[in-house]
Amino acid sequence: MRELDLDKPCEDIDYQLVPVFVDDVQTWQVRLLRAPFDAVTIRYRNIEIDGDKEQLNFNFEVVEGDRTVDDVELQEFAADVLEDIIEKAIKEGWLGTREQNDDGNQSTADDSTESTD
Repeated sequence: MRELDLDKPCEDIDYQLVPVFVDDVQTWQVRLLRAPFDAVTIRYRNIEIDGDKEQLNFNFEVVEGDRTVDDVELQEFAADVLEDIIEKAIKEGWLGTREQNDDGNQSTADDSTESTD
């Protein structure tokens, strides 16, 4: 049986996803609701899953609030929030991914097959 983690962030209790437009492109910001971060809004930037090391690499920016990305406590909470968002996205089927080519460019993963009839 899986152990219950009472410190695990939960959407609409510990954070809210907020749709915004940046350079005419819709993106998401995350308004943190749990103290001591309850006046902070962040936006995740690059997110990478390293399967070999079994870890999640990411960066983010503080869009609103008096904390900085150098704040280790904020980094840890942002990681927990991101983990919750990804778990929910996988469970609900709305996670989109892009893979990086050998030349460093990103391409959208496409698992579809094409008919040759």
